[in-house]
Amino acid sequence: MSTVATGTSPGRAALLSAMEELAREHGVNNVGLREVARRAGLSHAAPTHYFGSREGMIRALALEGLSLLGRELCAAQERAAHLPGRERLVADSLEFVAFAQRHPAHYDAMFRTPRPAQGDETLDGARIAALDGLRALVADVRAAGDITGDVETTFLQLCALSHGLASLAVDGLLHGIEGPAPAEDVVERTIRAQVAQLP
Repeated sequence: MSTVATGTSPGRAALLSAMEELAREHGVNNVGLREVARRAGLSHAAPTHYFGSREGMIRALALEGLSLLGRELCAAQERAAHLPGRERLVADSLEFVAFAQRHPAHYDAMFRTPRPAQGDETLDGARIAALDGLRALVADVRAAGDITGDVETTFLQLCALSHGLASLAVDGLLHGIEGPAPAEDVVERTIRAQVAQLP
């Protein structure tokens, strides 16, 4: 019988916060449970009580991040709702990359940690749900006549673009790629160029 504690509690929240802080400093895959417990000011048994295992804690961090991503992308789309269709696509992609830069530990847990061999329906479903807003946005922009390509193909193109740039940005690999240009400028120019080429 599992003894993993679910729901929200001060202890669970403190551990997730400590995990996120340490993962920012060292990377998700380099953080241990005892280190998290020490940072949170809790007993070394607390992470196992709340999450069951290190993988369970990373999963919880990923689910927290996916919920946060969904809210932030929704807010970004609302702010850009008055813009022309292609500008709305640019705004969504820019927000995705910016999210990864603001929340690198969450981003790693969400998209860059090993997937269990048997899969995880809840986590996989949350990953898909977090991106459903982009698919709906692509469909809206196409329906308005601002793009003409297949919705699913365009959605996947934008996902690949955003994920690739987000990973490069989080890893610090965009600095200096175009001389002294700031990484944010490189990201925006790249996204705009790709969105402009959509059919």
